[in-house]
Amino acid sequence: MEFLIFLLTAIISFLGSVQLGSVNLAVIQTTLNKNFSAGVSVAIGGSLPEIIYSALALEGLLFIQQNQSLLDTLNLLMIPVFLVIGLFYFFQKNPEVAAPVSAPDSQKADFLKGFVLGIINPQVLPFWFFIAVYLNKHIAINSFATKAAFVAGAVTGAFAILYLFALVSSRQQQNIQKLLRGYPINRVIGIIFLALALFQLIKTGYEQGFKTIL
Repeated sequence: MEFLIFLLTAIISFLGSVQLGSVNLAVIQTTLNKNFSAGVSVAIGGSLPEIIYSALALEGLLFIQQNQSLLDTLNLLMIPVFLVIGLFYFFQKNPEVAAPVSAPDSQKADFLKGFVLGIINPQVLPFWFFIAVYLNKHIAINSFATKAAFVAGAVTGAFAILYLFALVSSRQQQNIQKLLRGYPINRVIGIIFLALALFQLIKTGYEQGFKTIL
């Protein structure tokens, strides 16, 4: 049963991370501008937040529902954070795609970049809430072993797709370079975060206004 939960969760996590997001783009960008090892460092950092959010989805739903003020505060804090990150990336000059170079001293920075981009993704937590609720209707996820399998599947699937992005970017570098030539990766990442800030602002304003009416 644990293996089935692990396999299903890993597949869902893999497919759910296929779309180009900030972490995926960061993996591609880092691999092209540095090397495969640097891209994998970003991938590792970017996949680890899946452990936190999938575990919260299993254990923290009731707590968050009972502490609405905490959720409201987090929602408000997301707005300036997304805005600052978005502006930083939007106005940052897109780096030239260079040949792979060894940069062992920056692996920690690459790991941290992936982790930060992954941890501030607001879509991960509700995504795993939905998946946890859905799977729990068909397979009981209530023991330590089944919960561990769920979390392990989440991080494994996320890392697998990010590793694949790094691998393809490394082996098909010339084709990827042609595809991304003139493609403003930094601006795309910036626009993503600016859009998230706007979405979070509208969402929070709507929720606060709705509460006021009630």
